[in-house]
Amino acid sequence: MKFYQDEDFKNIDFSKENEIAEYEHCNFYNCTFNNKNLSGYNFTECNFFTCDFSSANLKNCSLNAIYFEECKLLGLRFDFCNPFLFRVNFKNCQLDFSSFFQCKLKKISFKDCQLKEVDFTEAALEGSNFENAVLTNATFERTNLAKCDFKTAQNFNINPENNNLKGARFSKENLSGLLLNFKLVIE
Repeated sequence: MKFYQDEDFKNIDFSKENEIAEYEHCNFYNCTFNNKNLSGYNFTECNFFTCDFSSANLKNCSLNAIYFEECKLLGLRFDFCNPFLFRVNFKNCQLDFSSFFQCKLKKISFKDCQLKEVDFTEAALEGSNFENAVLTNATFERTNLAKCDFKTAQNFNINPENNNLKGARFSKENLSGLLLNFKLVIE
């Protein structure tokens, strides 16, 4: 397995690379990983900027203290990642159709992210930040959302009876997302 440390990678198409590698303290700029099998890869304290991971296979991939900014992460199964030290944060990313099923991600940030039809079923997201996140048709079932910040989140549908919302923060303007399952008319 190749090992890279403290390196910058720019404009590389990793989807054509065949050798499994480990990256520590690396930065990736405008790189492509789409449809890449990342099984067995290890990323530790790495940053990804304007990268495309769409439809990549994350089975047994280690993502430890990873930051994604302006990345395309469509259809990813984060629930298949190696759970040991799993830690990610996102800013201005597209995560549509991805899954965080049963992931343990306390204090994760989804700032300014598009999260259309993302599955958060049974995830532990305590203290997470959904600042300006668009959650159209995202699934929250038996999800721990205690102390999460939804004040500026949009288009969410969260049933308070099926999720832990203790201490979660909402604004008056987006409270309707908590009441949709009750079929109330809000004027």
